[in-house]
Amino acid sequence: MHKILIVDDHADIRDLLRMTLDLAQSFDIHEAKNGQEAVDIAATLKPDLVLMDIMMPGPFDGIEACRRIKAQGGAAIKVILVSAKPAEEIRQAVKEAGADLFMSKPFGPLQLVDSITALYAPKAGASTLGAG
Repeated sequence: MHKILIVDDHADIRDLLRMTLDLAQSFDIHEAKNGQEAVDIAATLKPDLVLMDIMMPGPFDGIEACRRIKAQGGAAIKVILVSAKPAEEIRQAVKEAGADLFMSKPFGPLQLVDSITALYAPKAGASTLGAG
C-alpha cells in the first residue's frame, strides 16, 4: 500500500483529493496544510508520494518544500506539484526542485489517478514533467 501525503492549505481541496484517491485504490493517506508541515511529516512518515500545491502560506511554498523533501528522501519519494499557474511560467522551477510531475489545475480525478499510476509504471526513459 502506497503512503501518500496530500499537501494543500485548503481543507476542502485536501478532502476532495483524499476522496478521489480513496475511490481509486487503497492508499495510506496523510495530510499537511503547508510546506513546513509537509517537510516535517515527510521526514518521519517517508511517504511514497507527495501530492502538493505550489502556492501555500508559511515560511516556504511547495517548490521549496519539494526541494527539501527530495533532499531528505531522494528519488524514493515521488513528488507531484500542482498549481493554477500556467506550466510555462513555473516549469523550470518545478524541474529544479526535483519534482517528478507537474499538473495544472484544474485536473480531473481520472487524470490524477492515471498520473499517479504512471509514476509507478516501468518507464522507457520518458520524463513526466510535461504532463498536465
